[in-house]
Amino acid sequence: MSGKVKFKWPYLYKFLYNYVSVAHRLYYRRFSVVGFEKIPADAPVIFAPNHQNALMDALAVAYAARRPLVFLARADIFKKPAIAKILNMLQILPIYRIRDGFEALGRNQEVFDLTVKVLKSKIPLCILPEGNHEGQKRLRPLKKGILRIAFQSEESTQFKLNLHIVPVGLDYSDYFNAGSDLTVVFGTPIRVADYADQYHENEQKTINTLMNVLAENMRSVMIDIPEQNYDLTRQISEMYEPNVWNTCNVKRHSYNKLTIKQYIVQKVTGAFNQFPEKSAIIGETLSSYKQKLSLHKLEDCDLQQNPDHFLSLLFNCILSILLLPIHIYGWILNYLPFKTSILMAAKNKDPHFKSSIQFGIGMFLFPIYYLLIISVFCIVTDGYLLKLVFGFSLPLSGFFAFYNYRHLKKLTGKLRIFNLRHFKAKQYKDLYNDRNQLINLIKATINS
Repeated sequence: MSGKVKFKWPYLYKFLYNYVSVAHRLYYRRFSVVGFEKIPADAPVIFAPNHQNALMDALAVAYAARRPLVFLARADIFKKPAIAKILNMLQILPIYRIRDGFEALGRNQEVFDLTVKVLKSKIPLCILPEGNHEGQKRLRPLKKGILRIAFQSEESTQFKLNLHIVPVGLDYSDYFNAGSDLTVVFGTPIRVADYADQYHENEQKTINTLMNVLAENMRSVMIDIPEQNYDLTRQISEMYEPNVWNTCNVKRHSYNKLTIKQYIVQKVTGAFNQFPEKSAIIGETLSSYKQKLSLHKLEDCDLQQNPDHFLSLLFNCILSILLLPIHIYGWILNYLPFKTSILMAAKNKDPHFKSSIQFGIGMFLFPIYYLLIISVFCIVTDGYLLKLVFGFSLPLSGFFAFYNYRHLKKLTGKLRIFNLRHFKAKQYKDLYNDRNQLINLIKATINS
């Protein structure tokens, strides 16, 4: 396996990498990267992220790592020749599973050999060790392929490759919709050569040992909610998080938010294991509270913050009315590509491919649409300045309309709270007391 691996169509790849990087950054409201300095600067690396959000996971690692990567993906997405060509151009290689047929499994050796060559060229490799995605904040059992590739690479150099496996934690505030938050955390690298002696003594046992180490390192950089009481624990972590912020003196940063949720999940899980009856009590109380919220068309986040003063609400309403023409302008001019990407994504049977398809279609559809509409505008109008202003206004007004829509939804919640407080005081007090009772139950559970 001599020689260095070179990317096919390097200039096209570089252009796509940079273009998709910009589109990816615009897709998320906040894109936070933690622990970048932990990535070995001059050594072969395999990134091992948790897999929750289809193709968006791969993009997250690629742009958080700030370098081109080679990926391994399940072979069934390579079935169509046109798609296979695109995936190969993007440096994505197929990995075959038993469900692909026993004959197909034989092709894995060729892929493994190529990955060894990739790593020797110091091109980072990204393998999603869970094998497939699941839209839940938990780590599922890891597959052994990533460790077989790692040890095979080291064996080919008598364990002098200095290969590191870097665990990566991905945390999405919303799997399905644009404008959410994404946090990428790089964990402590695992040096494969440190396990050389154990590997020579017992290969299978060492692979199992390292798999457990990798799993623990991955859990340390992600939110890992056990399958039992999953929904209840997730809702508790989201609901109780603001209370932790209010009692601890830490900077409001995405990573601190993740560690706070890790703390809540750990404490709640431990309490539920020790006192199973608490999960039933909190579950019933939470269900009753959410039913009351639903009756008033409210969400818990509407009650998390202090109620707004009348003058503040009045100012927000007046400002929203004044900005409404810009909102309508942006909504009308951007509706067609935005809605098209949503409708096409909705056709996919797997809901967790929704954001990947929506992102991919929108990334190519919006520029084409903008080019067409700007061309028409230039034909029917005179004046370079007017054409320039119109061209820039398309994406800017689109972003404004998108985020202003979210702002209007929050404002609607604040107005409902205001109405409840001043015109249905008893119902508001009951709802407020129910929330306090629930928070106290959660607090007692965490401190138990």
